[in-house]
Amino acid sequence: MPQSTDFDVVELSRDYPLLIRVRLEGPKNTLVLHDISATDRWPFKTPVKGKPLADFVPEHSKKRVLGAFEETLASGIPNYYETTSWLHGGKIVSLARLVAPLAAGEGRELIALWDLMEPAVAG
Repeated sequence: MPQSTDFDVVELSRDYPLLIRVRLEGPKNTLVLHDISATDRWPFKTPVKGKPLADFVPEHSKKRVLGAFEETLASGIPNYYETTSWLHGGKIVSLARLVAPLAAGEGRELIALWDLMEPAVAG
């Protein structure tokens, strides 16, 4: 498993603008946003460093998204999810998410990437 220190989210955000790193914090082991790429283009709620992941996830997706992050953290197996029915700004958008575990000291963290996939243009 790669080390969390191998991933500089700010540096990587030049090529991957929708990138976050998440860690467990507090007595309740809450998933908290630790590093966030510097972009104004989030297609959903804008993440805030130091806030729980649950605050960032749309209400209708919380159970599925939080479950996927928690399962990836526990299992050490990356998780991929794609939706093709996202209505944003009056148009349908395809959105993919990849969550991967990272080694962090004695525990684990997660790095998550979202990718907006534009439909193919007929030529």
